[in-house]
Amino acid sequence: MTVEELKDEISAIDSIFPNSVELEYCQIYNFKIPQHEDISFQLDFPVSYPDEKPRFVKMINLNIAQFTDGSYLEKKIRNLLDAIYSPGQVILFELLSGLQDFFDKYVEEREALKIQQQQQQQQQQQQHVSRPLSSMTVEVEQKRDDHEKDIDYTAGWYRSEPIVDRHSTFIAWARVVSDPEEARRFLHNLTMDKKVSKATHNISSWRIKDNNSLAIYQDCDDDNETAAGGRLLHLLQMMDVWNVIVVVSRWFGGIHLGPDRFKHINSAARDVITKGGFVSKETSQGKKKKK
Repeated sequence: MTVEELKDEISAIDSIFPNSVELEYCQIYNFKIPQHEDISFQLDFPVSYPDEKPRFVKMINLNIAQFTDGSYLEKKIRNLLDAIYSPGQVILFELLSGLQDFFDKYVEEREALKIQQQQQQQQQQQQHVSRPLSSMTVEVEQKRDDHEKDIDYTAGWYRSEPIVDRHSTFIAWARVVSDPEEARRFLHNLTMDKKVSKATHNISSWRIKDNNSLAIYQDCDDDNETAAGGRLLHLLQMMDVWNVIVVVSRWFGGIHLGPDRFKHINSAARDVITKGGFVSKETSQGKKKKK
């Protein structure tokens, strides 16, 4: 990867997670954890990145009172970097997303522990007093909020590798569906994910065939990316994909790509369809014979 290509990846990340990246020196960048900016870390990118893993330089903690386990948190960052790195694959989107999720849970668990300790102190002080209804209400609401935060809206979806071009990022999602109502519900749930909801466009299309009634359902949505939905549906038709919904998320990086954006949408969609194994064997064999 050239220096310019690394800058493109950095710019794309900055468009998804604003103000999270800062150049320190040469190829050393400082990354703030999204939503937890008091914690940042530095990576030194070799010229051969992504064929070679970036070197972890250090972690910076600006809020020791909240993040008391400095060595533990630094170890977690190092471990995640080691876990997701694969030679030849860019890692920044997955790394920052994973760290954001980890720190979300870390902060939530510490807050829950603090609340629990406060409640225990109150109970000790009021041993001979009946428990107030308000504290029960707070606990119920806390449990409900914790449950909603624990929901993974991308669970069950296959995800493509990110495609980065001139600061824009494209990621495709796919999963099996059995009827149009289920497709709409899955699409709605996916866009509830905090990262997907920030995408400039979430282009979608599905094709469904009912083997019992022989009914066929096809639909698509541009999400304001003109003609993108129809092109995505055409790709599904050409690949003979059935009973699948495909969504392509695009985070716009500020530079218009022209027709190249359709190429990236299709490439991401092909990747996730292949990963999910949604291409029929007959279609794959037919294409091989034509070659």
